[in-house]
Amino acid sequence: MLSVSIQEGDDDVADFIDRHDLSYTFLMDRTGAVSANYQVTTTPTTYFIAPDGTIADVLSGVVNQGWLEDNINDYIASP
Repeated sequence: MLSVSIQEGDDDVADFIDRHDLSYTFLMDRTGAVSANYQVTTTPTTYFIAPDGTIADVLSGVVNQGWLEDNINDYIASP
């Protein structure tokens, strides 16, 4: 799991990580260029990356358990 912060300051991101006691990796899109390339129009936007490295699914908005389970079953749990 990775998180990409879009045009946020280092202090704001560090405060968010501390406030929510998060331990996964946060990356910085300081200019917003990466987000533009991936056509991110709202946050959060979540990308499920398949084992072969392709984008398998995209969800704009809050992730729900069903979406995660469906993708895990389709792309990871299947033989």
